[in-house]
Amino acid sequence: MFTMFSVFTNEVDDIDLAVKEITEQLKDKKLLKNTIGIIACYFEFIENGTIEALCKELPFELIGCAVQGSAVNARGGMEQLSLTVLTSNEVTFTTAISEPIFPENFDSVVENVYADASKLEKDPSLIFLLGPITTNVSGHKILKKLDQLSNGIPIFGTLSNDTSLKYESSYIFRNNEPHLRKMVLLFMHGNIQPRFYTTSIVTRNIVRQYAVVTDASEYLVKKINNLPVIEYFKSIGVQTSKLAAVSMFPFLVDFGDGTVPVAYSMYDVSANGAYCGGEIPVGSQITFAEIDYNSIIETAEITLRQALDDVEKNGANGMIAIPCFTRSLVIIPNTEDEIKKSLEIVGDKIPFTLIYSGGEICPTYNQQQKIINRFHNLTYTVMVF
Repeated sequence: MFTMFSVFTNEVDDIDLAVKEITEQLKDKKLLKNTIGIIACYFEFIENGTIEALCKELPFELIGCAVQGSAVNARGGMEQLSLTVLTSNEVTFTTAISEPIFPENFDSVVENVYADASKLEKDPSLIFLLGPITTNVSGHKILKKLDQLSNGIPIFGTLSNDTSLKYESSYIFRNNEPHLRKMVLLFMHGNIQPRFYTTSIVTRNIVRQYAVVTDASEYLVKKINNLPVIEYFKSIGVQTSKLAAVSMFPFLVDFGDGTVPVAYSMYDVSANGAYCGGEIPVGSQITFAEIDYNSIIETAEITLRQALDDVEKNGANGMIAIPCFTRSLVIIPNTEDEIKKSLEIVGDKIPFTLIYSGGEICPTYNQQQKIINRFHNLTYTVMVF
């Protein structure tokens, strides 16, 4: 037996009341032999001691991160604490928290935390990742390393995020161990059959101007169709000044391996090239697209309808949605409309959690239905399991 349920609080000013609200919602829930709690919360819940108090009060391990927006079946909001509980007699859970990650120690830190999570059982059915968002270690790089270490075991998760420009409150934590540069791994062992769904861009918003990356270095695209990036944009009539809000005009990248194209934000466009939210290899086919209010709402609905169709046909224990938090910025001033739409669609059909993401980590499928782990930007991702 495997069960998922979620509870919440929006009480950010009174720690005792916040803990009471959580424990009251949990009192009628049955915990099985193995239990883990996953928290997504507004950063103040970490800084004011609410997480510490919950760790002392609750009889199971907690992992989590700061996010700008979360939801459960009952309610969602930009300043909410959402707690998702996974409990099972057969499925086991193993967690590990890393040392702080920097470019100079990256490989050893990721290898060590993976080894720590592997101590009890080496081959999980699913890896849930909570990663830090930093200016010099990308989420894509973390995922790439974990994919190598795990030999392609499905990895699903998110990077932390907050409202600051320098990620000063984007904490990751395991129990009462908050940190800005650590990562947490949750290994799930047992009979878990996760399925994954992603949608980034509605078809009408894709610019049908396909090209090939001909020079690139990891996250920097230098040449497209053998032209410097700025010259390429000029050749198709796009002024780089119009790309000032670069996250609004992502590259859509086809890796040529049979998986669906992946959206990567352009964080900067200059004479050096375009710095992107994920690694784009030479030979990748790209186009670019635009996101707007309607496309945000539509892609959320498309992804959730696909996932719910799966649930109806095949059954599931729960559903976790991880959309990019930039999507909530695109729809300002109606910041919570995507949350409201998601809750309207899911209703009480299945236990549901939504976590806004600083970088979406979700597998995709090739034409042979083999899982390929991917890092995404601006995308609505869902795991059914």
